[in-house]
Amino acid sequence: MIESNFWALYVIAALLSAFFLQKAYKRESQIARKLGIAMLMNFLMILFYTLNMVVNYRLIQSMGCSIAFIFLDLMLYFYMEYVISYVGWEFRFPQWLRVTIIAYLVVDSIFMLINPFTQLTLSYRSEVFGDGKILVYEPHLIFYVHMLFNVLQICITIILLFRKCRETPKAYLNRYYGPIGSMVLTMIVYVTYLIGIFPAHMDLTPIMYMLVGLLLYFYNFNYLRSATLSITRNMIFEHLQDPIILFDYEGMLVDHSVYLEKMMPDMVFENGRMTLDEFISAQFFTGLSGTENDQEFDWIYEDNGISRIMECQFSCMKDEVGRLIGKLFVFHDVTTNRQTFFQLENSMLYDSITGFFNKQSFYTQMPQWNDDEYWPVAIVVCNVDGMRAINEAYGTEYGDGVMKQIARYIRRRAGEDAFCAKLDNGDIVVVLERTSDADASDIMDNIRAEILDFYDQMPVSLEYGIAIKDNSASNFEKLLQDARTSMQNKKMLKEKSASSSLVNSLKQTLAESDFQTEEHVERTRRMAARLGKEMGLSDAIIGRLELLAALHDIGKVAIPQDIIKKKGKLTAEERNVIEQHTVKGYRIAKSSPELAEIADGILCHHEKWDGTGYPNALKGEEIPLIARIIACVDSHDVMVNDRPYHKGMPEKDAIAELRRCSGTQFDPKVVEAFTKLLEREDLPVDELKRAAEEHQKEADQEAQKTQQEPRDEISESEIDIRRLLTE
Repeated sequence: MIESNFWALYVIAALLSAFFLQKAYKRESQIARKLGIAMLMNFLMILFYTLNMVVNYRLIQSMGCSIAFIFLDLMLYFYMEYVISYVGWEFRFPQWLRVTIIAYLVVDSIFMLINPFTQLTLSYRSEVFGDGKILVYEPHLIFYVHMLFNVLQICITIILLFRKCRETPKAYLNRYYGPIGSMVLTMIVYVTYLIGIFPAHMDLTPIMYMLVGLLLYFYNFNYLRSATLSITRNMIFEHLQDPIILFDYEGMLVDHSVYLEKMMPDMVFENGRMTLDEFISAQFFTGLSGTENDQEFDWIYEDNGISRIMECQFSCMKDEVGRLIGKLFVFHDVTTNRQTFFQLENSMLYDSITGFFNKQSFYTQMPQWNDDEYWPVAIVVCNVDGMRAINEAYGTEYGDGVMKQIARYIRRRAGEDAFCAKLDNGDIVVVLERTSDADASDIMDNIRAEILDFYDQMPVSLEYGIAIKDNSASNFEKLLQDARTSMQNKKMLKEKSASSSLVNSLKQTLAESDFQTEEHVERTRRMAARLGKEMGLSDAIIGRLELLAALHDIGKVAIPQDIIKKKGKLTAEERNVIEQHTVKGYRIAKSSPELAEIADGILCHHEKWDGTGYPNALKGEEIPLIARIIACVDSHDVMVNDRPYHKGMPEKDAIAELRRCSGTQFDPKVVEAFTKLLEREDLPVDELKRAAEEHQKEADQEAQKTQQEPRDEISESEIDIRRLLTE
């Protein structure tokens, strides 16, 4: 009968270990997993030890005991690791000691695994147990070392718990006494059994260690919910200054804090006598909507003639199956907070000058626009030109007034639903949901026109850049930077902008080195922008186009003047020198962060669609789009305007020449869009068709004549046309 009880005891211990093993793992925390691993080791230790009771084959019994001892070592190690985390010593526990323990675990495991065959660690004798026999330990020296090692791990664990007790308030010390007591008792049972003092056939320590694990689990995860109920009650009702009152599931008063009596001195609070309905009706809580749901509301009461605002939380407390167990009021005085709330909110959320959101608010709001329900989202970055000059000339107060006025125009045109924020360096970002690039551009153009009209006698204007988010791949911060860069590119082309000094200096240097004039640059810039809009390009690309239009020939500042201004035919050597201006311009642009975005356009603006251009003989769409556009627009402006080496040709002839070079020198799509733009805005359709036919006929005749005449007798007019199309 006793033997069968032993068997049942080990089965129960194994099942309890498995049960708390899965409970620990369900908590999904690192410390719970360590306890779960220890319980797993305990489960396996019991499982292998029971082979000693259910199998009568001596070798299997011996192997079961040896493996059980290995799992005992591992279990104690993970109990120790669990307690290290439990007391917060992950980074304070000596690493050398941990490494030493692990090394011994490996050595001890090897001795235990070979023991059934060598009996170096311990030997066994058989004793009758029930209907069979059981092995009883006969320790050797190595096993005594094993015992000391186990005792050492237990002592380390107990010492860690005692050290934690020194740092713990007295009210919580019971949380550590349980695990310490169970470990001490287990160690005593373990030692007395192994040295033969404890009179039993079976080793009870696996069961004792299972109890240690249960206590560790309980005191870590369940202690605060049960053992500290009275402690927390005193903490809440005696020390919490917020008045609280608790009613049971039937609506009878259970408890309340002393601060509630101070807040309601005319009421008599008697537990078990006052009802919830009586309390509510006596105080007239106008903000309370029924008593069946959790809610928050404000309640105002008079305190010595001063109105106090209380934020009230009403909670319906329920157990784990959803049954009502009580109802709780918590009152919190928010009078001072409410008085300063709006001031703090304004300083934390809004810019004090424009009334727009500030930078932090913008970045907090930014993730919402990753939702496709808002697409397309137009991100507009705008900035007032010459704001520093305005502040210096008229004072910062006037400058603040300018910003306020501009903010009013932006809000009126962008709409109340638009998100507007003030960023660094005077930048304003306007986010327009479900708005295309063209619509956003129209809105900003209207705002800019109103500002120019309002400040017609003052140097106040607005520049902007736009980027569009219409897919999940586009990063919002990158789009914001694109819009800012587009705006900065445009500002660099304005004389009154603080950003324009570099561009103005380069333009002036180029004007002195080449035939280009300010009028040519401005015409090319405007035409490039018009063509970009005609082609449906984004505002960011159009901004780069305008900057490239002004500086695409900047490399000519490094070319000798006698070559640039030569009127006759260039020699091969001179041609090679002048073709280097694209590379030199590329290097100039790359050396400046402000111009880096147009460096590739400068390098490639003399590449040709058929691959015969320079410097890299790129072909087709290998050439950057902005370079293809500038090549076409610049050539058109050169053709229709007077230069020192040729007379400007009629618009109709220039259009015909562009079409003739379509597919060889120029991108056909660019030529198609450009000529349609020119025809629509500048010439009657019939005249253009007739001019195109005449020009094509003349070109064919000229081509035949060229084939028949020597190369050195080419006419000066043809030299001019070729030169203007290549330079």
